[in-house]
Amino acid sequence: MSDDKVKLGEIIFNSISENEYLNRLYKKALLSYARKTLSMPIDNSSLNSTEVHDLLRFADLLSKSNHATKYEEHKMWAQEIIVLLNFLFPDNKNIKAFGGSVFSNTDNTRGISILNTDFEDPFILSRLFQEYKKSYLRIPYQENMHFFSAQKQAYDHLNDKYFSYSAPTSMGKSFLMRMFIKEQIANESHQNFAIIVPTKALINEVSQKIIREDLNDLLSKKNYKVITASTDIALEGKHDFVYVLTPERLLYMLIAHPNLKIDYLFIDEAHKLSAKNGRAPFYYKVVDMLRKRKCPPKFIFASPNIPNPEVYLRLLTDISEGNVSALKTSFSPVTQIKFLLDLKNKKMSVYNQHSKNLIEVADVKSGNIQLEDFLQIVESQNRSSDIPNHHQTIVYFNSKSKAVNTAKNFADRLNDLNDKDLNALSNDIATSVHKDYYLADIIKKGIAYHIGYLPSSIRMRIEDLFRAGKITTLFCTSTLLEGVNLPADNLFITTKKVFTRKMTPVDFKNLIGRVGRIEYNLYGNVIFVTESDDKSQASEYVDMLKTDVPPQSLSIEAGAGILTKPERKYIVNTLKSGSVVIEKRKNGK
Repeated sequence: MSDDKVKLGEIIFNSISENEYLNRLYKKALLSYARKTLSMPIDNSSLNSTEVHDLLRFADLLSKSNHATKYEEHKMWAQEIIVLLNFLFPDNKNIKAFGGSVFSNTDNTRGISILNTDFEDPFILSRLFQEYKKSYLRIPYQENMHFFSAQKQAYDHLNDKYFSYSAPTSMGKSFLMRMFIKEQIANESHQNFAIIVPTKALINEVSQKIIREDLNDLLSKKNYKVITASTDIALEGKHDFVYVLTPERLLYMLIAHPNLKIDYLFIDEAHKLSAKNGRAPFYYKVVDMLRKRKCPPKFIFASPNIPNPEVYLRLLTDISEGNVSALKTSFSPVTQIKFLLDLKNKKMSVYNQHSKNLIEVADVKSGNIQLEDFLQIVESQNRSSDIPNHHQTIVYFNSKSKAVNTAKNFADRLNDLNDKDLNALSNDIATSVHKDYYLADIIKKGIAYHIGYLPSSIRMRIEDLFRAGKITTLFCTSTLLEGVNLPADNLFITTKKVFTRKMTPVDFKNLIGRVGRIEYNLYGNVIFVTESDDKSQASEYVDMLKTDVPPQSLSIEAGAGILTKPERKYIVNTLKSGSVVIEKRKNGK
């Protein structure tokens, strides 16, 4: 009989996605959300009270899905419905009550907090079960903080001999690493931890979070030092260590200090091991050196959105088929709404990710509409006295000149904010960089750009002011792809390229994952922009949204077309010799 019930549940949840009434109500909610977001009047297609109630019932049902393969998709749809309705009807107590139930069913305690609902299940057994789950999902040594179920699953594997996991960008993969390190240190483990990150910017971000937010006074109490460079004087003392380094820096440190003790190696952004560039060999060499030790560390790989995280465990040659410790999840605790701003054909649409179709929101054929006009809609809301919270916007370009020029053009439309923190940074930029530097002027208006050639001290202060809500619009290049964690409510994407190359599906999913972080909010908007002089078509963005990330391979397996055979042999021999400097060869020799 229980088997029949399971089959019945499968049938119910298998067909719910195709329910015509649900899809019609969802489409109306999505269109109303889009129009309200763009400060447009919501027409007669808005939901009535009966439809709102029915859509809430659908959300509650979806949040309880136990479908074998679609349960994560259903739970995310349930959360999305609550987000849309709460945005449209923020004072509706019934929405908050259902929202509390939905987020409770998806184990999203952060969502319950942000929604500001005092939901309590009316059934005592359900309440007892929810309390048990809250206790089970509680984050060690973090007061009133809880994992999501998928996070907890991954966290419980971090003590495995080796483990690889993949999750959406919004799931906080590096957060899990940091919480695990904190628990181990608090429990007097006296072990050393190394985190590999792909960029110097991430060294700064991750190390500062560990020092300021995670460990704080535990560092001195437990005699730990955070190391970010191989020349750090602290290496000479008698301490335990947390290393936060790029693969190149860690390789150099292992060569300079061959007896360096490492008990755990965390490789963040592990998809870099599949990258078709010259950096992957540094990852391989680090793993190989540590793997061959008499007492090797535990290896943990974390990557965004890939379907086969177990691929990276192939670097550890003692792993056989069927003996793989890997986990993947597609569940995201935040909702992303995707828009298409087609300035070539003068149309604004919203993407229905369940039907995989565009819904036209507005015709923008009047006048010479530009990207800056839509940015100004958001910024005008920020400067309105009746808006309590600023909306943070990031605009992505594939070239520095476009980012800088658009930032300047947009800033020309705005007045100075007369904010002391913005003015202080402006003065420092004018003094330390150049008095006529564009950034010094526009930053006083709450506008900035974040590009590679800025001094790191300036970039970090820009990031801090953006997180604080003082800078509300930030123009970026590919630095955003490298994991800088900024609380964006809106992300405008103006190109399908990273510099001159086309974005890979991993790049694309990772980029749009930068908007809507559960640390800050429940949802975010992604706006794909096709400008009037763009040679590509707006439909290409839709194709990219429909394209799944393909299975990944190690770049040493896929690299036949990247390097010639002599080049591969040269790099391998250079690394085997212990050198971390690969000299450029002349005439291809």
